[in-house]
Amino acid sequence: MVDVLVVGAGPVGLAAALWAKRLGLSHLVLEKGTVAETIRRFPRDLVFFSEAKNIEIGGHPLVAHGPKPTRKEALLYYQKVAEREGLRLETYTEALSVEGREGGFRVRARDLLKGEERVYAARYVAVATGYFDRPNRLGVPGEEHPHVLHRYEEAAPFWGRKVAVVGGSNSAVEAALDLYRGGAQVTLVHRGPWVRPSVKYWLLPDFENRVKEGSIRAVMEARVEAIAPEGLWLLRPSGREFLEADFVLVQIGYRAEDRLLREAGAAYEGERPLLTPEGEASIPGLFAIGSCAYGPDTRSVFIENGREEAERALKTIARRLAP
Repeated sequence: MVDVLVVGAGPVGLAAALWAKRLGLSHLVLEKGTVAETIRRFPRDLVFFSEAKNIEIGGHPLVAHGPKPTRKEALLYYQKVAEREGLRLETYTEALSVEGREGGFRVRARDLLKGEERVYAARYVAVATGYFDRPNRLGVPGEEHPHVLHRYEEAAPFWGRKVAVVGGSNSAVEAALDLYRGGAQVTLVHRGPWVRPSVKYWLLPDFENRVKEGSIRAVMEARVEAIAPEGLWLLRPSGREFLEADFVLVQIGYRAEDRLLREAGAAYEGERPLLTPEGEASIPGLFAIGSCAYGPDTRSVFIENGREEAERALKTIARRLAP
């Protein structure tokens, strides 16, 4: 039995494991992908909005070539921190369920490489599963067509094709720019009058200039009514219109990946779990840290404040385990 079992090896989960180690607690981290799996699946050329110092964990400096780290730099950083700290990790191991309460949890998990199931025992459990596996959906007919994508990695597969990007925040704008520079014919579709003003400050003028020169088409005040193999049906103030597209990339945000909390029986208020200031759920000893605790409001939590939640939770656990 370990003192703390952490589900998720993203930056917040790793921060929790580091605090467990600093506080003298035994720990185990279960991760269904590799270390920092979410970051691995980010668009390949992504640049973080945060400065390097704001996403560091455990006192380890993140050295970046520019003012803000790239996806590759952050990915290697978190993996190196886990390696140098000797964190106890079980990668490619998916947590299936959490049962029990403070002092006696059982976490059932599956080794995704071997197909074997195993039960882990822990005194406390901290769920740090993030949100990247639950992209928001439009909920319209045709969204399950194979040419409709909810995750973007790189522009190469879309060269020479018409791509409709649905959304108006960072992910949509960044994808539209990358697709344009990768040789795609890009149209950005958004329900608002213009993209969000919170778009990364170095992306917004770039996007606006590409629209002005006609390199990217922007279709605003447009709601997607349905998706057909040949494109999208849009509802606009002027009426219904059709937009041709070979691919549709839906980038409208994410929702918390909180299945473990719900199935464990944690109490909810609306779409968010009821938590103490330390992150403890209604089940004693079960903590939710980072984006998994925020329901649809995933824009409210970042690595910066998620790592603070990890610290609060682990210090609370350490006090309870103190002799």
